[in-house]
Amino acid sequence: MELTTVTYNGTTETAISSGLFSWTAGDLTLRVRPDLRWTATRGEKNATGTTAQEAADALASAEAKAERVAKLTARSTKGQIFAREMRAYLHIGARTRRFAKRWTADGHRDVMQAIADANNYCGSLNAEREAIFRTAFSALCSWEKHIDGYRADAALISHINAMTPHQFVSLIGDMIDAGISNVGEGERFFAEMSRRLYAQAA
Repeated sequence: MELTTVTYNGTTETAISSGLFSWTAGDLTLRVRPDLRWTATRGEKNATGTTAQEAADALASAEAKAERVAKLTARSTKGQIFAREMRAYLHIGARTRRFAKRWTADGHRDVMQAIADANNYCGSLNAEREAIFRTAFSALCSWEKHIDGYRADAALISHINAMTPHQFVSLIGDMIDAGISNVGEGERFFAEMSRRLYAQAA
């Protein structure tokens, strides 16, 4: 098996054999696996393909995606990061319904269960996602007491219960960004939300 060149991000690099089934091309390491698929490695990232070029292209694509995510994260609030992670974790789209058959209970409760699990069962998720979900613990407690416990205004409860899971996750993200750290602050948040709701209806 012979490899002479590979193109990475528009630059053609000469491949130099570094072992029986491995080559280096610039800062890329290319290897042939026992299943005859290729692996391209650069730093701590790697990708596979049916050819060396396909593996290099997959790696370049993965690095570009990681860079876009890093830029998006850098300009996102904690609440926006939470919403994005929760939607990815539960596969929530803009048209996902609250009472679709896919949920174990319903869309809202599954969101809250994921937050509770991140806080109660250390290691149930990867460390980064677990830390993000933990930021919503006070929002969970406030929701349980004031919305699920029917202590808030009835019209507000009805309004929140009518939200799609996508909208509901945004609400939790707003609570994180509002700095809700206890159920008292959650009560004030919901009271202000209720005032805005009545003002819109007037």
